Amino acid sequence: MNRVFSFLLFAFAVAAYAVEPAGEWKAPSKDSRPWKHVGTGLSFPQQLGGYRLAGEFTYTTGGCFIRYENLAEQARADIFFFPVKAPVTVMEEKQRLILQELDGVVADMRGMAMQGRYKNLDISDVAVSGIDLWMKDDLPLAIRTINATRVGKSSEGVIEALIKQWVAVTFLENHILTIRQMRPASTGESGLEGLKSFGSMVIQVIKDPALRADITRMIDLYMAAPFSEDSIQARGAVLAYLKNTPFYPISIPEYPVIDWLEHCKKLAPGTEEHLLAAFMLGSAKAAFNEGDAASCMNAGAKQFAMIYRQLVAKHPDLKTAEIDDFAAEASAGHGGDWLMARAGMKP
Repeated sequence: MNRVFSFLLFAFAVAAYAVEPAGEWKAPSKDSRPWKHVGTGLSFPQQLGGYRLAGEFTYTTGGCFIRYENLAEQARADIFFFPVKAPVTVMEEKQRLILQELDGVVADMRGMAMQGRYKNLDISDVAVSGIDLWMKDDLPLAIRTINATRVGKSSEGVIEALIKQWVAVTFLENHILTIRQMRPASTGESGLEGLKSFGSMVIQVIKDPALRADITRMIDLYMAAPFSEDSIQARGAVLAYLKNTPFYPISIPEYPVIDWLEHCKKLAPGTEEHLLAAFMLGSAKAAFNEGDAASCMNAGAKQFAMIYRQLVAKHPDLKTAEIDDFAAEASAGHGGDWLMARAGMKP
C-alpha cells in the first residue's frame, strides 16, 4: 500500500468525529452473507461494485456504521445508522433532522480544522432531493460535498493530502442514515464519477426492500407454474430486477452450462430461456431467504433440473448423459458442487 493511500485511510478513520466515541469493531461474516441492519431491514452485500465490506463498528451509546474500501480507487466509505428515540412521521420533521445531521458533519469538519487536522475547507451548499421507493412514499435526501486538505504528521514530517468528501443523509424506518465517502482530490473527474457511482449503489440498496417484496411475489408465481403465461411475464420482471440489482450471491459457472443452453437452443429454440430462468430464479429464491453463495447455486441447480426433466418429456432430443448426471446430483441438493468440480473450481 503506498504512503498516500495509507494516509488517506488514516484521514478517513478520524473524519467521522472530532473525538472518536467508544465502540467495538466486528469483521464481516466468513460465509459471504450480506450485512443486515435489523432496524431498517437494509441488507448490504460484502462486495458493492468495486468496494469490499471491511467491517461494522457499533457505538457503545447506540448506533453503528459499516465501512467499505476500494483500494483500486483509493476510496473509503462509511454508512452510519442512528436510531431516533421518538417516532417521526411528519415529513417536515424528518427533513429537519436530516439537515441537522448534515450540519453536524460540517461542524465536525470545522472543529477538526480549528484543531489543525484540516485546512482549506470548501463546503458546498445543501442539495435537496429524494429517494423514490416502490409503492411507498419517497425518502427525503440532502447532500453536500466537502473539499479539504488533511494535515498529519509522520516520521518524515508534516504530510498534507487533498481530499474530497461526498456526504448524503436520509431518514428511513425511524433511523438517520448518513453516507460519507472520501477519496483523494487528485483523482479528478474520475474520482467525482466514483463518488456518484458509489452513492447510486447505496441508494439502490436503500430502495431494494420495498421492491423486493413485489419481486418475491413474482418468484412465487413462477415457482407455482413455471410455464404459464403469467409466469413467463413474472420471470421477465425478476430477471430484469436481478440484472439491475446485483446484490445477491447468485452465479452460474459458464462451463458447462453455456454448452447445455446452446445444445437446447439448437434443438428446441426457447427451451434455453426456460432453463436459464430456472437457474436464476431458483437461486434468487434462496438468496431472498438469506442463502449464501453455495446454497443459492444448489437451489438454482435444483430448479434447473426440475425444468430440464419437464422439457425432456416434451422434447426427448434435449436429453444428454451429462445433463442427466448433473440433474440427478442437483435433485439431491448437490448440483452446485457438481458444477464447481466440473468447472475445475473444486478438487
